[in-house]
Amino acid sequence: MLRYHMEINYKQRFIHFKKGTVVLAGAGPGCKELITLKVYSALREADIIIYDALVNEELLNLSNKSSQHIFAGKISKKKACSQKDINEWMVYYARKNKKVLRLKGGDPSFFSRGSQEIKFLIKSKIKYQVFSGISSSQQAIKKANLNFFMSNGICNFITGHRKIIDEQKVSDINKIFHNKGKIIVYMGIGQIKKISGELIDLGMSKKTNVTVVSKTSFSSERIILSDLSNIAKQIIKHRILPPSIIIIN
Repeated sequence: MLRYHMEINYKQRFIHFKKGTVVLAGAGPGCKELITLKVYSALREADIIIYDALVNEELLNLSNKSSQHIFAGKISKKKACSQKDINEWMVYYARKNKKVLRLKGGDPSFFSRGSQEIKFLIKSKIKYQVFSGISSSQQAIKKANLNFFMSNGICNFITGHRKIIDEQKVSDINKIFHNKGKIIVYMGIGQIKKISGELIDLGMSKKTNVTVVSKTSFSSERIILSDLSNIAKQIIKHRILPPSIIIIN
């Protein structure tokens, strides 16, 4: 277990977190012990921390006492700002010569708006770095005790975001089905009925196993097991809410 009060030789000279720059970092799936040493060091160094709704707020206790914390949640009832606000905050504080930490749940490269934020920083001529984090799917697979990483296996990662599913449902679901591999769905709780229905229509067995891991690595973590034909009903029955990872195998 990592003891957060211990001295770790990850100083500013190692992570190169300079004033007037932005670090986009992954806060991991939830548990505060599942962050990387780089992200830990960035938390200690940051002047400004702009954090998402999926970030465990206990991580903020690891930051230096003089740092400013800005909540940037954009999901349902926890929506506090727009993407435009976040972009402008990063640039504003970087130009104020602050060390800006943009802290995102999981890994910033997995189905997040990290690429949009990077484009805005480049356009604004702000220097940045990306620190990877443990993705929620990594932890969900571990908790579900599923063997996904056989040398000859195929694994498909998709987003269940409503807008993307509505715009690309035919081509993407069809391609994934024909890959014949396991499927991991991010942000799919609200769209699981549509996703499972399309997979069944394409010929996937109704008895295909489905595992849902909700709030993985948090104390409120829940896991439910079902099959493709019943998973939508089970999610409603057990009142499973986002954030959740859906594993179809």
